[in-house]
Amino acid sequence: MASKSVLLLVDIQQGFDGTTHWGATRSTPTFEENVRKLLTAFRENKNATVLHVCHHSPFPASPLHPSKAGANFMECAAPVGDEQVFPKTTNSPFLETKVGDVIKDLKADRLVICGLMTAHCVSTTVRMASNLRLVEHSYGCVDKAGGPLGKAEIFLVDDATATFSVEYGGKTYDAESVHAIHLASMKDEFCDVTSTDNIVKMLKESK
Repeated sequence: MASKSVLLLVDIQQGFDGTTHWGATRSTPTFEENVRKLLTAFRENKNATVLHVCHHSPFPASPLHPSKAGANFMECAAPVGDEQVFPKTTNSPFLETKVGDVIKDLKADRLVICGLMTAHCVSTTVRMASNLRLVEHSYGCVDKAGGPLGKAEIFLVDDATATFSVEYGGKTYDAESVHAIHLASMKDEFCDVTSTDNIVKMLKESK
């Protein structure tokens, strides 16, 4: 039987593009290219579903406030057809939208997550998706009901996810380091971390 896969794209919006509002530099130069590759692969697979999350900031000064063009999707991640969109105002998409219920109802074998930013909404999304067991996985936990652990997988796509440099304690931490530290902290405990090419390969093999 073919595997069911879900691609959850997090906050791939114009307000993160070409700005230093979030940090001086951004990680992952191939981010946009890899988002396109993922979307093409998922849209060509009849057993795959694409879901979009976007951030609508309640703060008028934010580039992601819904009154601003920055709240719109980047061209590389614009929804098409009947792909569902879930606007949120917090880091987690599971608090005020039904996207978690949609993922559960799909009974997917594979949940793939990518987007912006690794250090903020992507990290929160991955951790909560894992804790809420939106797919029946075995990362960092046991089945409290005493049953067998699930075989479903959660993948965070390292080269289709990006973040910005940060400052703390008088020091600047470059974007690639921030990105890598967050990936490392989630790997195995909450998800698998892999590349766009590996996800595309999996999808081809599961048709």
